[in-house]
Amino acid sequence: MKPIALQPKFVERVWGATSLAPLFPDQERRIGEVWLSSNDIVTSCEGLTLGELTLRKEVLGSAVPPAPGGRFPILVKFLFTTEKLSVQVHPDDAHGLANEGQSGKTEMWYVLGAEPGATIAQGFARDVTEGELRAALADGSVELLLEWWPGAVGQAYFTPAKTVHAIGGGLAICEIQQNSDVTYRLWDYGRSRELHVEPSIAVLDWGRSEGPTTFSEPNAVLASCEYFATERHVLTGPMVWNSDPERFHLLVICRGEGLLTFTDEVWELGPGQVWLIPAELGGYFVDSNSTLELLRVYVP
Repeated sequence: MKPIALQPKFVERVWGATSLAPLFPDQERRIGEVWLSSNDIVTSCEGLTLGELTLRKEVLGSAVPPAPGGRFPILVKFLFTTEKLSVQVHPDDAHGLANEGQSGKTEMWYVLGAEPGATIAQGFARDVTEGELRAALADGSVELLLEWWPGAVGQAYFTPAKTVHAIGGGLAICEIQQNSDVTYRLWDYGRSRELHVEPSIAVLDWGRSEGPTTFSEPNAVLASCEYFATERHVLTGPMVWNSDPERFHLLVICRGEGLLTFTDEVWELGPGQVWLIPAELGGYFVDSNSTLELLRVYVP
């Protein structure tokens, strides 16, 4: 086995952007999401898809099963926004499997870019009743019920399933999530897309959220739950890592340039790349002559 470079899948969204700098070249379409660990992505390893690699224990690890439906367990995305996303809720596993045929969706966001005035909503701003929420849906004031946080580079938001949330415009975000695409739109600012009011109300958590965390130290655990753990590492020199036979690792390159070395092969690292480190790979090196910021993601 070798480190596997995951190929990007560009997904158009109404709230997306044509400029994806500094991670990817500009696009003609409005790209809102770039998926890096979707099952149908063809990897550079023998022309196999990630879904096919998911069937291999030497890739996934002895302690990590595939997600329901044979999906790779973690989905990594980059988000680029020029407008607000819908106000939405994701179900938990029990509801998702029973009603949608997919697992639930717990996720986290790491902010890579934020224009002045950019905001992110997570949870309600105060105690809200179902009646108040339905009234706000009727008069279009739903976003006033949410807790909006100023977006800033370096923030980490952990968003468990059932948390009401919305991402504003002017942001570039790395999203780490359960590999599920079940989204209930509670409110969409008058856009013509389908809403899912009743499913949203049936599953949402009515409580408040802690909001963002900012880490001053260069190396830190940004989030950890039963579905994923995300570590941030800022490297200015060589780092030696060993793969874990029980679990794969994902290396998400956020900023800077460097080198990935395995045995006698060397690959260049740059922003926007995601590398799959198979569970049975063994030792490997990551090095940078300047500053390289990356996330290391795995199933605990």
